[in-house]
Amino acid sequence: MRNGVGRNRAGTARFRHPTLALLCAAALLLTGCASDPAGSSPPVGPGSTAESTSIGLVNVWRVSGVADEEPHTWLRFDAHEFQLWRDCGPISGSWRATDTLFLAYVNSATDECVPGASLPELPWLESVTGYRPAGDGWDLTGADGAVLASLTIDGTPDPIPTVIDSLTEPPPITAEVRAALARPAAAPADATPATAEDLAGRWVPVGFDDYTDPHALFEADGTWSGSDGCNGNAGRWVVDPSGTILTTGGMSTAMGCAGELVPSWVIDARVAVLDDDRLRLLDADGAELGVLERG
Repeated sequence: MRNGVGRNRAGTARFRHPTLALLCAAALLLTGCASDPAGSSPPVGPGSTAESTSIGLVNVWRVSGVADEEPHTWLRFDAHEFQLWRDCGPISGSWRATDTLFLAYVNSATDECVPGASLPELPWLESVTGYRPAGDGWDLTGADGAVLASLTIDGTPDPIPTVIDSLTEPPPITAEVRAALARPAAAPADATPATAEDLAGRWVPVGFDDYTDPHALFEADGTWSGSDGCNGNAGRWVVDPSGTILTTGGMSTAMGCAGELVPSWVIDARVAVLDDDRLRLLDADGAELGVLERG
């Protein structure tokens, strides 16, 4: 394995949306900025105490069944982030999962893994929406249920001098890891869990009548986009029959204007329910983030 440089080491890792990252850094001085939400710590509280099946993904896995990956490719899942190890070094990102749903998002890579000025693409991993047990490992599946990759315990990546050795080893299962991967609160008994068909379309905040256009658009292909009125965001989404929802999102600017924090609602949502044709987005503890209507 060629020498590389681990992520988050200044001047070495490449990140998605570098221009927006610069805008973010400047805007933080005044108003703060939304960063990669899939890498942030999920809320933990009274509604999210049960351990999710997803804790079983925390390990270092050999990847097989992917045409674009070599046989000695490994995938390491910690509580909030992953590293996919190639000969050039680790490609990093964030992931979220419930008992059955899964989403991942690439956000950085070592210089030796970066072709030109762009991050390497992992279309197979960023197409995964679910997972299921397969022997002593797991199968990662797409929206149609087809297996996109198989994960087995079979060795670990070779350490390289410029990356800390712990990133090649299985992460410890700590209390923080268990809390981060706890199940979200169940949907309220008096509300209807939102299905994928229900969510598809454009939604706006209930009662908002200013000149800006805060909204969220859920596409049938599993992508979403939206705005708080002046700052856009976008990512992927998936929902199960219980109304449990997972989303990813990217960097955002932090301009100030009249609006509603709709992209943040989408990113932080763990439960989506319908109530009198209105969409209520709830966080992991069951607290309401926002209410939307078709528009």
